[in-house]
Amino acid sequence: MALFAGAIPDSGFVADDAFNLAEHANHGDWVGEWTTPTYAHAGGERGHIWRPIPAWFQHVAASLMGRSGETFRSLNLIVHLLNIGLFWAIARRLGASVSAATLLALLWTTHPAMPEAVCWSSDIYDLMATTFSLLAIAAATLIGRNTRILATFAMVVAACLSKESAVALIPAVAVISWAIGGKNRAIEATAAGSLAALTYTQIHRMITEQNYSDAVRSTPIMEAIDAALMNVGWWAHPPTRAPMAHLFDRATDQPEILMGMATLTGMSLLVAHQMRNGTRSRFLIAGLIAALGLIAPAAIGIPYIGVAPLRYAYGPLALGLVIAAGRWNEPIRPAWGIGIALVSTLGALRVADRVPAFASDAALWSAERTLEPENAYAAANLARAWIGEGKSEEAIALWVSALNNPPQGVRVFNLSNERWQLAQTAFLRDHPEVALNQVLKLLSSSAGDTPPMAHCLHADSLDALGRHNEATIAAQRCVP
Repeated sequence: MALFAGAIPDSGFVADDAFNLAEHANHGDWVGEWTTPTYAHAGGERGHIWRPIPAWFQHVAASLMGRSGETFRSLNLIVHLLNIGLFWAIARRLGASVSAATLLALLWTTHPAMPEAVCWSSDIYDLMATTFSLLAIAAATLIGRNTRILATFAMVVAACLSKESAVALIPAVAVISWAIGGKNRAIEATAAGSLAALTYTQIHRMITEQNYSDAVRSTPIMEAIDAALMNVGWWAHPPTRAPMAHLFDRATDQPEILMGMATLTGMSLLVAHQMRNGTRSRFLIAGLIAALGLIAPAAIGIPYIGVAPLRYAYGPLALGLVIAAGRWNEPIRPAWGIGIALVSTLGALRVADRVPAFASDAALWSAERTLEPENAYAAANLARAWIGEGKSEEAIALWVSALNNPPQGVRVFNLSNERWQLAQTAFLRDHPEVALNQVLKLLSSSAGDTPPMAHCLHADSLDALGRHNEATIAAQRCVP
């Protein structure tokens, strides 16, 4: 509460919030979130994303309390606080002492990944997927066999309905069941989780008529491995890295990749050290496998979209720590307690420093560019924010500079689309020379996907510059 609640008043929409949350094509239609792809409600095209549980909660909250940044940010914080409580309670149920459960929960909630998940309203799906993932771990502790299987099935389905990557929860429920009750219990959990994933996959296909196979096929295995190691190395997130807009680059991301290797090596040595304590080592192994399993979808997605945001660490870190807490029934030694408290204090300072960046788009992307001045993705987004604030001169100059050094292989930064948007913006803001330059580059580079109005803008830009004869010739190709 101390870290996040103060930023709720006057909080605005940032990044995708403006499209996802600011408006609703069918405001008041609560059932529609369950029958159409999630972002269809924003007036967009049918897509492969279907996350009805978080989308439904957001829509209900907006219908009752208003479609504002404060509403959605408050909802995110409520879910995060619930997750902290679940973390503590489940760690205790798995056998952790009060001090172990408390200090590990503190270590988790002060991790630098928290602001990206809690303060970005659109990311409620990561929060709620973690909620049901934690409940799936709790289901594995139930005594009654039939109740346990049914609860595991229900929680895995709910986690997938919050975010599709939760299908990777199956190894987590299997290994925690193995740690608690052995091989037979693990087989039961695997069967329940697999049936849940299959059920979700079939319903998802019916609703969206699409799947995620393109991302899997398009991601080279070595890039996925490096992205996974980056995820593992995120606990030592460099202060100079842009948490929302960092572009995946294997050459420049070596420090985090090496940190991931070092972390896995350290965890392996810790498990080996604990092997004499069979029960304790089981939970350490289970926590490590659970975290790595949940990292796998991000490892595929990061190279596919080209952006490596820090928020992907939220769920894997929660499950890895809460499972590793199992059977840590002795009070934490003072040296360990002091170490965790120190790390948590440093993390809290970084979280507190980051939270104000989510007040607006301009604040967010300015903070990103402060960390990575050459990040073209952050620069283009900041330019859009400045346009909205009336800073046309600075915005257009920044946008042009971003397009002069565009990142490669970044799906969220489509160069043709960026040129087209900049050309239109520049023309409307009385910069026809910029519009002409960008539309000419667009026309010369597009391969059959030129926007229909590009030739019209070409003619209009020439005309605005006084080149009327050329404009007349260009206008012949204009198709309104």
